Parts: sequence; C-alpha cells; structure tokens
Amino acid sequence: MAVIIYPRTMNWSYMKQRPQQLMAQLGSLGHQVFFENLAPLDKEFKEIEPNVYLFTDTKTFLHKKLPALRKKHPIVVWTTWSKLRTRISTLFKPDITIYDCCDEFPHWAKYEPKMIDEADHVVCTAEVIHTRLSLAYPDKPLTLIPNGADSSFFHTPFSERPADLPPGPVVAYIGAWAYWVDHELFAKAALRFPNVQFVSIGAPYGSSGDYSKLANVHILGEKPHQELKRYLTHIDVALIPFQYHPITLATNPVKAYEYMASGVRVLSTALPECIAMEPHVTTATTHDDFLGKLAAMLDRPDSAEHKLARIAFARENRWVERGLKADQVIRQAIMNKSMNAQ
Repeated sequence: MAVIIYPRTMNWSYMKQRPQQLMAQLGSLGHQVFFENLAPLDKEFKEIEPNVYLFTDTKTFLHKKLPALRKKHPIVVWTTWSKLRTRISTLFKPDITIYDCCDEFPHWAKYEPKMIDEADHVVCTAEVIHTRLSLAYPDKPLTLIPNGADSSFFHTPFSERPADLPPGPVVAYIGAWAYWVDHELFAKAALRFPNVQFVSIGAPYGSSGDYSKLANVHILGEKPHQELKRYLTHIDVALIPFQYHPITLATNPVKAYEYMASGVRVLSTALPECIAMEPHVTTATTHDDFLGKLAAMLDRPDSAEHKLARIAFARENRWVERGLKADQVIRQAIMNKSMNAQ
C-alpha cells in the first residue's frame, strides 16, 4: 500500500467533489491518505474517513511524519492542479506523481505541459480531455477515470420537504452557481413556467445572473453534501443548464450521476459527456429545444421503468468503481518505477 498525499487545493468540506471522493475510496482500499486542508485544524491530524487524514501544519508533516512514512511505503502525490508542480517536487519529493486533469480551465493551461512532463501517470475525467492529451503526449501513460455516483445517494428515504424548498413543482440545479451556468436560459425557463419553482443549490462562484424580479427563482446557496438527498426526493426535474464553453464541453458532471442515483429525471444542455449518458439523461441543443423538452417532462409523469433504469446506470458508475481504477493506476505506476530503477 502507498502513502497518498493530496496537496493544498481546497478544504475537504468544500462541495464534496472528485478529490474528496477518490481520496475516500483510496483510503477504504487500505492506502494512507493525507489531504492538505486549506482551513486550519484544531489538531495535527484529523481522520475524516477511514485512513484519510486532514493536515494543515505542512512543516510538521514534512519534518516529523513524512520521513517515517517514507521508510515503509512509497510516497504518491495525486494532484488536480497543474500549478502545484514545483511545490510538489520541492516539498514532498514523491516517488510517484499522478496528475488528474479534471477540468479545462483556460488560465491553467500554461502550467499543464510541465506538470505532465513531471507526472509519472496522467488521469483524466472526460473523453474530450483524453483525446487531447493522447494526441499531445502520446508517450505519457494516460487513463480515463470519469466521475461517479456517491453510493449514499442510492438510499434516499422519503423525508419531509425542507423548509426553504417552496411548495409546488420544483425544477432544480445543484452545483456551483458559476459563470458557466447559462443564466439567460435559467431565467427564460422561470419566465416560461411561472407556476414552477426554479431552485439553485450550490456555492456562488464568480458572477451570476440577476433573478431579483423572478418570484419563482430561489437561490438557496450551498448545502452540506449529505443534505442534498433531502432535496432531491422533492425535485421533479434536475437541470444541468450549462453554456457551451471549453470548461463545460470537457466536463463529466458529478451532478448527473448524483441526480440519476436519486432517480430524478435529468435535463442538460448538449454537453458531450451528457449526450453519452442518453437516454438516462435528456439533452437539448438550443434554448428553444431545452424549454420544449422541459415542458414535455413537466407535462408527462415519470415512469417507474425509466427511474429504475437511471438508478441502474448510476449504480454501474459509482465512486467505488472509480476508486478501484485509481488504485490500479497507482499500483501500476509504482511497479513501472520499480522496474525502471532496476
């Protein structure tokens, strides 16, 4: 087993995403995972999941903890941020570096070539990214590991309607309330269906639209990840209303898997990764197409057959399976490094 370090990028508590999910799975498989948290802790290490430890005192970790670990286990750094390349090599001096390319943020692009050169293995989330990287770096080991469904979302017993969820039919978007959301489309939908409540649940990220004049739009803000299930059981249609943008065209949306795991119907703009999920996800190409398909979904009751099919698809794409694939990548990278050293 390895010691896996996820270097400083985010707080563990911030919108449970791919890094937290994969690190939790790797911990459950027996690796020792150390997640460098941004926010300070009240203790040196905090075990947040089995074999997953948060730390913020990097100096103590480097000088007291890491040397002892290095004597017994290979040290692996798993990073999702290419900008950390220098910090990773100078501070942690890992035996293996794995770069997980999970987003196509344009302002990160300039850091990527050196990060990939430094990495022993590259992982990516979407076919668009996989194609680009395989063409640009044909000699670099590369593995596609999409996002997945949180297993806890398959068990969503009916609960009372949350107090801040308005009465009536609900169409909801759960995720970062960010600039890549098509706010014009979201507002159009609210105007088109005035008797439907349009809800956003998620942390604000950059600029967003002004919905102050739309009484049926409710911006609820971020909720703890485990609370999302309470909302999903009361949602009629879940949305992925993204603009066509380099970020969204290369995204494999975590929310799609969580929506489907809960059995909720899903309507998305025609993102490549969501098109690949059809018929379990409905996609629309234009605003008119989107609004027309939303109208049809609101008018037509969902069927038990379709709901079970969505859940079954999500069950085949859990974080459990993604963690096993990540474990294989780590083991293979360690083996290759050992063979090359001989």
